[in-house]
Amino acid sequence: MQMSLKFNYSFLFRSLGIHIGKKSKIYTLKIKRGSVIGNYNLISKFTEIGSNCCMDDNVKIGKNTILSGYTVLNKNVIIGRNVILQNIEIGENSHIEYEVLTMGLGKGKIKIGKESYVGVRSVLDYSDNITIGDYVHIAGPSTGLWTHSSAKQVLSGDKLMDKTHRTTSPITIENNVYIGGNCTIYPGVKIGHHSIIAPNSAVTKDVEPYSLVGGVPARFIKSVKLSD
Repeated sequence: MQMSLKFNYSFLFRSLGIHIGKKSKIYTLKIKRGSVIGNYNLISKFTEIGSNCCMDDNVKIGKNTILSGYTVLNKNVIIGRNVILQNIEIGENSHIEYEVLTMGLGKGKIKIGKESYVGVRSVLDYSDNITIGDYVHIAGPSTGLWTHSSAKQVLSGDKLMDKTHRTTSPITIENNVYIGGNCTIYPGVKIGHHSIIAPNSAVTKDVEPYSLVGGVPARFIKSVKLSD
């Protein structure tokens, strides 16, 4: 059922403690109390909006998407279909492709800057903080940013729910970074600005600015020149 936010619908949402701006098109009733939706937004059918979600103007959200926990979407953000977002802030004009998943255990937050892109079926792990800068492209499919490791848990023979040896470390990706598809970024890694990560790479250590790295594990290939 289409809901074009005429007066009667706006009054209904206000009565439920939901703020929706003018001329937004809402095709779902699954919006929880306390959420804030700006002007001229498009929210497709079967989408779920949690109580701590806030979106600015001109945001577009595909169908079957779930926004829960702490989620902030700034102006002109595009979210594809079948996406699950939680504990995340996304900057202006950024684009999250379809079937991207945020997940994790812990109190980490994900922050993505402006004009950035996360490709198809990528995974962002908020077990610890992930910081992604401006003008960052993370290509799909299936690039993973992992802030936790259960290797020590396995080697210690701990029970599945025993997190004593489950370690976490934040990931930082600075501005103007390109990460190819099918890459894995390991906990604690910092990728310097103006760098390129070749597809199918496993990044296990920090990457210096203006570097092209690739391989398993990723190694320095050459310096990046803006004239290239």
